Amino acid sequence: MLAKIIYRFKQFWFGMFSRYTKADVAFVRSYLNLEEQAIFNQLPGFDKKHAAVVARKMIDIAHDDYPHLDQRKLARLGLLHDIGKVVEKNSLITKSMLVIIRYFTPKLYEELAEKGRTNPRWRRYYIHKHHGSVGAELLRRIGVSAEILSIIKKHDPRVEPFGPDDPVELKILQEADSTY
Repeated sequence: MLAKIIYRFKQFWFGMFSRYTKADVAFVRSYLNLEEQAIFNQLPGFDKKHAAVVARKMIDIAHDDYPHLDQRKLARLGLLHDIGKVVEKNSLITKSMLVIIRYFTPKLYEELAEKGRTNPRWRRYYIHKHHGSVGAELLRRIGVSAEILSIIKKHDPRVEPFGPDDPVELKILQEADSTY
């Protein structure tokens, strides 16, 4: 339990004090098309920075362990994996509260997420939990490939754990996303 608290505190600290830089902007522009960038740029700075960090980690993991994988695809997955969160419009504090509730009172979180399916008052819980599916739908509308959509949709292992038939890119995304 203490390890979870420390990990979450580090995440919060990173969100508070890291900055989405010009180098991050250039990185995003080198991998996302204009339509994808338009959606990506709706994310708050802390989520854009998180996505850039995850994308870079994915490239690093693949470089060491899976050099045959497509670096461009990995970067795009890392950058777009949380795109469904544009619907939430959360501040860092609100997002932190959602994460605290999710990790320390999971039953309550599940109940509120289910209520959020139909009740606008609890909608942010539903979106937070299902941001992979929400993001995949946003990206489908602009023509992102089905392969990328399926990985983004399944990227949260608490919603859908990694299975033996899943692509290795999903495993890499889950690893990179969980180490930040």
